Amino acid sequence: MQRWIVVGALVLFLLGGGGLYAVWKIKQQHPDFSYIPLPFRAESTEEQRKASVEDMRAKLLTDEILTGVVRDCGIVTKWKLPSESAAVTELRKRVILKADSNRIENIDTEVMRVGFSGVVSEHDELQALSHRLMDDALRIISQSAPAPEPASSGTKF
Repeated sequence: MQRWIVVGALVLFLLGGGGLYAVWKIKQQHPDFSYIPLPFRAESTEEQRKASVEDMRAKLLTDEILTGVVRDCGIVTKWKLPSESAAVTELRKRVILKADSNRIENIDTEVMRVGFSGVVSEHDELQALSHRLMDDALRIISQSAPAPEPASSGTKF
């Protein structure tokens, strides 16, 4: 009788563990995303924000930049894709580049979201991709920014 109790407890333990593993595996396939908010100026209009997003989309989603992102993050091996061109195509499908509002330091702010979508099990890769793409976005912004005004020749004291 005691053997049957031990065998029953072992079977219940294995079924419970298998059930927990199945739930965890299912949750790993839920949709996920990772983006970095890039704030707009407060005085910008809706049209200017949309134009900025379209301009950034045209500049960021080139083959050259996305290939650099794929190589730096090692996406071909991590996602088991056949080639870099397949990885670039996959990134184009998953990119998040849109104007939206976000709460930054408890203040509602209009932002451009720069990032990628995927599933929960890819969250670390999505974060790395978002940071890498944001580096390119900041580089593009700094190149196209107007030159700062020269300081006056007089002293400020």
